[in-house]
Amino acid sequence: MRPALSPHPPSVDKPPKAQRTTWIVAGVIVVACLGALALPVGGFLLWMYAGPDVDEPRAAADQFVSRLESNDDAAAHESLCPAMREKVDLAVFTAAVERLGRPVSHTTGEAGFGNEAGTSAFVTVELTGRTGRTTTLDLHLTLGSAWQVCDDAFA
Repeated sequence: MRPALSPHPPSVDKPPKAQRTTWIVAGVIVVACLGALALPVGGFLLWMYAGPDVDEPRAAADQFVSRLESNDDAAAHESLCPAMREKVDLAVFTAAVERLGRPVSHTTGEAGFGNEAGTSAFVTVELTGRTGRTTTLDLHLTLGSAWQVCDDAFA
């Protein structure tokens, strides 16, 4: 004769208390590590999306080069930072622009900040001269009352 099968599954014993405590401690450690990582990652994301906007220095660099293209060297010279305006007068500035090859068109490329405060930036511009020759410049801009070009390329 066969033993009758019980309609109820056998009961499962709960894990011993020591094993359960180990899992609880491991879970607390994982949560603590995730919490510790969330602070710097969250801070970086906040700075990245709510911090200074790189579009402003990019627009200032674009305006500076557009002034060079339209032969408005006086306005472009005024877009230089005060230290560069003191160092380079308008005649020297115009000569430097001609030496580099006066642009007839340009493409504004990558831009990024040079410091955490967001008061220094670098913008890459590709200039196309009258002869079709292209020159790539990494313009350095600083934030005073507005974004200004502060680059030795025009000295």
